[in-house]
Order: sequence, then structure tokens, then C-alpha cells
Amino acid sequence: MSVLRNSLVLILAASCLLGAQSANAQSRPEERIRILETRVNQLEKTISYMDQRLSNLEYNRPGPYPGPVPPPPPPIPQEVACMLIDSGFSKVFLGKGKVRVDAEAAARQSCGKSVHSSYCNSNVKCSDPRQDGYINGAVCILTDTGFGKTFRGEATTLIEAEFNARKACGSSVHSSYCLSNVRCDSY
Repeated sequence: MSVLRNSLVLILAASCLLGAQSANAQSRPEERIRILETRVNQLEKTISYMDQRLSNLEYNRPGPYPGPVPPPPPPIPQEVACMLIDSGFSKVFLGKGKVRVDAEAAARQSCGKSVHSSYCNSNVKCSDPRQDGYINGAVCILTDTGFGKTFRGEATTLIEAEFNARKACGSSVHSSYCLSNVRCDSY
């Protein structure tokens, strides 16, 4: 905004100088002075008017300008995601819910539909929206222990990204090779 003000002042000053040159063409010095004074007063009024309008625009605009601060947006409700690796075949299962218990139950039910439910009693790994904060997404990579292939998973939470990487690994090689550590990063 200061660039705009400086530009306006330069333009107005240039027009004032042009007016002064035309005033030099006048023969009487008193008339020249009166014309210059009139133009300077007009320029001052114009600058004052423009400054007031600019201040009004800045005041009503949200951001680093002075004025009312808009309320923060309401928190976005996030689901909890839980991942389970069965103890028999090392397959991965994902469950989602509004709370951790729902997500864990969904993961165990998904596991029980695919393999015998006795293999679905291992520990689950769950996301926690309160601790994870607001992230836009996550990417995880995993290198299988059998062939050294690298697999990538991407999702909106770290748990889902890890699940996608492990699932991609299990779809390509035997899932027992997909138990290595996963490296993840959020953005």
C-alpha cells in the first residue's frame, strides 16, 4: 500500500510542476502564486481523500491490518484410524471410527473377515487427532526384508499412510517381508 501512496504523491507532484511551468507563462507573479496555491490545495485535498479511502479499505480487510479480527474456523472433526497386523499371516487391516474404540473394533472386524479371528488379537496402532494436530497429509515408505523393494503409501494421516505402504508391500511380496520399520513424514 505504501508503494501506491508513493506513486500517487509522485504523480501529483509532477502535475504540480507542470502547473508551475504553465504558471510561468503568466505575466503577473501574484496570479502565478494564486494558481499554484489553488493547485496545491487541490492536491492536498485529493491526497487526504485517497488516504482516507485507503485507510478504510485496510481497516475492513482481514489480516495484518488493524481492524476486527475474524473468529478462527471451527475445528474439523477427524476420524481415528487404527491399523492391525494379524499374528498369523502378517496382513494389515485398517479400521476407522469417531473414537479409538470404534476404530479398533472396525480393524479387528476387518481382520476377522479375512483370517481366523484368533490371529486378530495383536496390538493395534491408532492415530490421535489431538496429538497429531492438523496435517494435510502423510507419506510413508517401506523396504521389504525379502527382496529389498521399496513401497510407498500416502494418506491424510500417518497411520493410514503406513497402512497403505504395508498393504502395497503385501500385495507385491509375501506380507511376512513387510514387517520392517516404516519411515513416515507429514506435510
